[in-house]
Amino acid sequence: MASSSEFTLPPFYCPLPAARSPLTEAAGAHALEWMASYGFCDVPATRDRIHDAQVHRLLGLMVPRVENEEVFLTLTCFANLVLLAEDLLFDASPLTGGLSGIIEQAGRVMRVMESPGYRASAADDPYTLALVDVMSRMRAESSPARVGRLIHEMRRCFAGAIRGINAVQHLGKLTEDQYLSIRLDDVAGHLTVVIIEMCGAEPLADDTWQSPAVLACLESAGMVGALDNDLFSYRKESVHDLNLINVLQETRGLSLQQAVDETMVVRDRVMQLFLRLRDELLVSAPRPLRYLLVQLGQALRGHVEWGLTAPRHTGAHTVAASAGEAFAPATCWADSPSSTDTSPPDYPGISWWWDQIGRPHGAPAPSTRE
Repeated sequence: MASSSEFTLPPFYCPLPAARSPLTEAAGAHALEWMASYGFCDVPATRDRIHDAQVHRLLGLMVPRVENEEVFLTLTCFANLVLLAEDLLFDASPLTGGLSGIIEQAGRVMRVMESPGYRASAADDPYTLALVDVMSRMRAESSPARVGRLIHEMRRCFAGAIRGINAVQHLGKLTEDQYLSIRLDDVAGHLTVVIIEMCGAEPLADDTWQSPAVLACLESAGMVGALDNDLFSYRKESVHDLNLINVLQETRGLSLQQAVDETMVVRDRVMQLFLRLRDELLVSAPRPLRYLLVQLGQALRGHVEWGLTAPRHTGAHTVAASAGEAFAPATCWADSPSSTDTSPPDYPGISWWWDQIGRPHGAPAPSTRE
């Protein structure tokens, strides 16, 4: 496999302007003070992780129009914990007892999250204490249904991450479709959608969540975000060997640059689908769905802005980046997609998304039986 430095990252197609919540810096200061109160900033390495991640800036770019400020502040704290869990549990898996240790730790985290009356004690570690606090705040500020959906999607993230760790051991046998299935879960695409929805004033109805057209739109956005992450984080995280770039090199025998370019092609095909489904749904979308779809478009742009400029991915510890004002240069953006192919790709796990084009909201999916 070629060296991870021997490629050129193509520009990203996202025909939406960047925007940023005016609450961004206040949320960042609040989250940092909150993390420090649990001792996370006492350890230099952990403090650096928190600083370099710039989670508050990511959320500010992804949700520029916040309708529930208290929830946004709490979710910024929660998102910091999620990213910290990813770094400490999954990126440092040998230090946590390998796969069995990760499964045990993930199970403990989930039990705390799903227990409204979890009784924390002095014997609990700082992460557990912080998680109990943030979940208590979440339950006080949001509806039971919204909190339950957040918990469900966090469980999905852990399941996807565990599948991913297992898949790394069998990379040569992993199909592209299998990889995309894993990546949609472990990159927190579904969780991100729920976080954005929770920042809205009105909850999305259950029937709307389950509409095939809406689900296809939301999942396609999550996939775009997943592939964006594969691309902008490759130089830093290629050592983990679980990204579409490396999978394509295995399945198709591509060079590194060819695999990078093909990943962008797959990404742009899904991006075009998302934009089309989103536009169709916006025509008659009720207010909660409209809010989610509009913010979701901003989230895709903001995610790339963050990925191309945050020290977590660039390694550059600059004053501008820490102030949260840095945006990716214009050369990072493409005026048109790298592919004009609008047909469904040959991936059974996601090709059904394209079937939802032109289908009215809530219409049943067609039968696949003869």
